[in-house]
Formats: sequence, structure tokens, C-alpha cells
Amino acid sequence: MVLAIRFWRAVGRVVIGKLVLAMIVGWLISMYSLGITATAYMFTDIANGVAVVFPVFIVWFITMVIIIWTIIRWGKEAVTLNAFYKGLEELIRKRTEELEKTYQEKLESEMEIRALRERFVSIAAHELRAPGTAIEWGLNTILEDQKFRSTVPQDYINLLENLRVKNRALLTLVGDILQINSIQKGKMEFESERVVLKDIIIEIRSLIESGNNPKAIVIRWTILEQSLPAVHAHPIYIKEIITNLLTNALRYNKPNGLVAIDGEIKNNTVVIRVKDTGIGMTPDESKGLFQEFYRVKNKETKDIEGTGLGLFISKELTDQMKGKLWVKSEKGKGTTFYLSLPADSDVTKKEIV
Repeated sequence: MVLAIRFWRAVGRVVIGKLVLAMIVGWLISMYSLGITATAYMFTDIANGVAVVFPVFIVWFITMVIIIWTIIRWGKEAVTLNAFYKGLEELIRKRTEELEKTYQEKLESEMEIRALRERFVSIAAHELRAPGTAIEWGLNTILEDQKFRSTVPQDYINLLENLRVKNRALLTLVGDILQINSIQKGKMEFESERVVLKDIIIEIRSLIESGNNPKAIVIRWTILEQSLPAVHAHPIYIKEIITNLLTNALRYNKPNGLVAIDGEIKNNTVVIRVKDTGIGMTPDESKGLFQEFYRVKNKETKDIEGTGLGLFISKELTDQMKGKLWVKSEKGKGTTFYLSLPADSDVTKKEIV
């Protein structure tokens, strides 16, 4: 019994120690009961008692030897195993602490780098916007001066027109970078409103149709003929997203192509589709479409200008308005963008983070 208790303590009072202790206690109870029974039998029948008690004693002695041997052997192995697991547990704890410390240090370092990057981008973009705006104003002043245009060779006029296009592209890029920076820093807040899509689409149609259409692309405004419910979101951001989708549909379309915009009600959401008959994309090309600065690069797109930020910004704004933006495309047959927004519901304050 003493050996069993020592064994139980040696192995840290674990399950195996409890089992051995229980086995010893059970053995003692059974042996004492058997001994008492044999002794009582011996006193009642002395002639045959010795023949009964002696085998009982032999059994008791053999089982005691077996149990003692088992305790000694199991004790050594259990102590070794217990020490190994304790050492392993301590090693795991130390390694975990080291990993947590390393991860924390890297996280802090990455946060510092990200903060510096955002600050640099913000400063650089603001510094670029001022001279870009001044250049835009200067070029507009010169090119709108009819006296200047009448006295300067057409080649120079074309050069200045090209400079104005490039400068506007630069200002667009600067604006996109500043907008992304604001989204990522969580500085854009807005109150959701009840937005009537037809009013937004009419504004967009006026803007699109007043621009150039060198490819003679036909636009079908089917959505204006449909009865769609209002949505709750930010009207400026919805206008920006849909305008960007339509601009891309025109930009990546084929000459004399078609662009169609319509909508439908589906599962308490309004789904807007912008479909074109343009150059389309392969599955691999469309995978990174909503990433920063991603542009499909092939022989068909090499002469098409763009920053690769419009769809990224559209996706971020859509996500923050609890909507969805996705694309389906087939190479050579066109592309369809889907914009899903929650249908009319209670107005709640939302924050772009």
C-alpha cells in the first residue's frame, strides 16, 4: 500500500497512478476477505484447514510479488515519461512565447512601415495635385484662346492637347490614390440615404453621352424603363461605381459594339448589370481584377489607358455599403459586371473602415 501511494505521488497524481492505487486497494480488500474466509474455515475444520489456507497463502504471495514488481517497473517508466512530458510542455510554452514575441515585433514593424507608406503616399499625392491642377488650368487657358490657336501650328496644338490628356490622367491617378488612402485609414464616413436609382442613372447617362464616343458604341439604358426599388447607400459612391463600370465597358469594347445596363430584384437586393460586347477576359485574367493597380495586359489592351485603381476602389466602396461586386467574362465575347446593393431598409449610419 505504501509503495502504491509513493508511486501515485511520483507520477504526479496522474491517471496511471490512480489506476495502480485502485488496483492495490482492490487486491488488499480481496486478499483480506479471502484470508478471513480461509481462517474461519480452518478453525471450523482444522483437519482440512491447512490444505485450504496454504494454497490461499501461495496465491496471495504470488500476486503480491507480481504487483510489487509491476509497481517498481511501471514506476520507473511512468516517472521517466512524466518528466519527458513536463519537459516537452515547458519547451512548447517557451517556443510559444518566443513565437508570440516575434509575431508581435513583426506586426509592430509592419504597422510602422504601413503608417510610413500611407503618410508618404498622402504627402506625395497632395504635392502632385497642386502642380497638376496648375498645369491643367494653364493648358485650358491656352487651348481655349482662339487667337493662340489661330497663330500656332496645328502640330503644337496637338502636342498641348496630348499633354492635357496626360495631365488629366495624372490628376485622376492622384485622386484615386488619395481616395484609397482615405478608405484604408478609415477616414471616410457617410450617412446612408434612400437612393432612387433612376435619378442616379439619368445623371450618369447625361455625363456619358456628353463625352466622346470614338468607337460609335451603342448604349441601351434598359434600367430606366424598369421599376426598381430604392436602395440605401451613398448616392455619390453609387454614381462613381456605376460610372466606372460603364466607362470600362466603353473603353474595352469593340468598334460599333453594344453596352447594356439593366437591373433586377433578387433576395431583397437590387442587382445592376453592365454588359458589353467587348474583348472579354480569360478566367486567369479576371482573377486579379479587383486588386490595386491590376490591369489585364495583352495585345488588345496595350494602347488602352488606365490606372488599375478604378475597380479596386469600386469594390472597396461596394463592400463598405454591404453590397457585392463581381464579374463574368468570356474571351472575345464580352464582359458583364454585377453590382448588388441592399434594397430599401432603415437608414443607419455607416462608416467606411
